Amino acid sequence: MSRARLPPLSALRAFEAAARRASFTRAAEELLVTPTAISHQIRQLEAYLGLRVLDRTPRAVTLTAPGQALYDATAAGFAEIERVVTRLRADTASIPVTLSSTTAFLSHWLIPRLEALRRSMPTIDLRLHSSDTLEELRPGGIEVAIRYGQGPFPGVVSLRLCTDALTPVCSPRLGLSRLEDLRQTTLIHVDGRSRPTPKPEWSRWCAQTGLAGVDTEAGPRFPDSMLAVQAAIAAQGVVMVSRVLVTDALAAGLLEAPFAQSLAGDAYHFACAMGLDMRADIVALREWFRNALGAE
Repeated sequence: MSRARLPPLSALRAFEAAARRASFTRAAEELLVTPTAISHQIRQLEAYLGLRVLDRTPRAVTLTAPGQALYDATAAGFAEIERVVTRLRADTASIPVTLSSTTAFLSHWLIPRLEALRRSMPTIDLRLHSSDTLEELRPGGIEVAIRYGQGPFPGVVSLRLCTDALTPVCSPRLGLSRLEDLRQTTLIHVDGRSRPTPKPEWSRWCAQTGLAGVDTEAGPRFPDSMLAVQAAIAAQGVVMVSRVLVTDALAAGLLEAPFAQSLAGDAYHFACAMGLDMRADIVALREWFRNALGAE
């Protein structure tokens, strides 16, 4: 029996990503195309089906009833394809992949998740490279990186993973609950970070929250956030740090975020050398980071 002709695969991929992420822009970032290209693929799919699958408003993208049925089928289909491809790739020899990021990101966020990454990608031969500067990415050298900034980054292919915020955190032992408590609390400073811009200084945070009477220059200063976070865990004061970097410490109760106010940060991006963005192991690694960081 002949199979009824299916819609173009590219249109189904665009639809599934747009529906799952509820945004043409985020779908475009995931598929490394433009939002216009996503919109064109959706229109092509709707013309093929003769019905509307997505409702678009300036604020959101939502599924119609037919769209929900199609999404359930495409999401299940792509998940099954991914499962089979992962199994098939397990039979092939792995190629080493070198990933670079800052010492703080590797130690605070990635190292606790390495075992989960290896379980998800058992054949990947991942090598870690620690650097607080932007390293050149090239085939055969450092191929991929987790970068922090606004992006895009010249000379590489990059995907925004999640947006960050800078949040005051401290040990629960300090017992902070009111903004006014900071007037009698040691402030910890990080001198070594260059992002985001403008820098997340205590003076900016106090001005934003309207808190006066705080000596925003007093307190110990550390060359990087890794040491500053350890000082905060040891109840030596309050530090303003990337929320992503302290996810695990907050979940474990080693730190708490006593105040709702935060400063806007940059974003975490997955970047790879030009020409490697479609290599199967790098695509899989990019998807792992997208799912893991997107859930933070």
